[in-house]
Amino acid sequence: MSLVRRICFAGFVGGLALGLPAGASAQQIGATTVVKNDVSRLKGTQRNLLAQGDTVFRDEAVQTGADSLAKIVFLDQTNLSIGPNARIALNQYVYSEERPAGKVALNLLKGTYRFVTGDLDKKAYEIKTPVATIGVRGTVFDVWTTAGRSVITLEEGEIRVCTRKASPQACLTLDQPGAVVVVTAGGVSSAPRGSGTRFSFAGYCGTNPGLCTPTRFAEGGGVPQPTAFAALCGR
Repeated sequence: MSLVRRICFAGFVGGLALGLPAGASAQQIGATTVVKNDVSRLKGTQRNLLAQGDTVFRDEAVQTGADSLAKIVFLDQTNLSIGPNARIALNQYVYSEERPAGKVALNLLKGTYRFVTGDLDKKAYEIKTPVATIGVRGTVFDVWTTAGRSVITLEEGEIRVCTRKASPQACLTLDQPGAVVVVTAGGVSSAPRGSGTRFSFAGYCGTNPGLCTPTRFAEGGGVPQPTAFAALCGR
């Protein structure tokens, strides 16, 4: 069974697991392509384990336990790799041929991540941590965050990192691979190279090759458009 067809099937089963009645509409926005150990979806008071190939939905959260890893590939081909003890809220996702601008809003609540942009316009991405907002300009970047501090490392491309709640807002642009910023509630600052502050998600990739290798949905050798995905799912 192809990955896309697994998404459709898992979306139906996942909807039932989340307590949705048959035929209820939960927006499918992607699927897990890597799941190691304890990875769960959270919706309200419900918690359900995720397996590789399971669908993920808008307006739910994904959580990993200790020594656990995951990767989500969204319909626009955005890749999000997730480290241990992490939690992410999938706040908003809009993607279709009719609305090419789209919208991806993710809230990285805690933990470690690697983000690789997909096919949407770069202005469509709204990435937040508890203390930072990250503007994407065609990019690969790593994030380590707690409630009060985020360390963001640029791997490729360019990002603009701003304080989320401080007034006035402070921002820095990263356009050199390896550049690092540290963000707290009070401000944003560059971390000198070699300072030991830099976080790299690559440490999780050596024994988990699929985690950091860019993944694209494929069907019959091609990449399905959203309308084709909907047809496969019978919607």
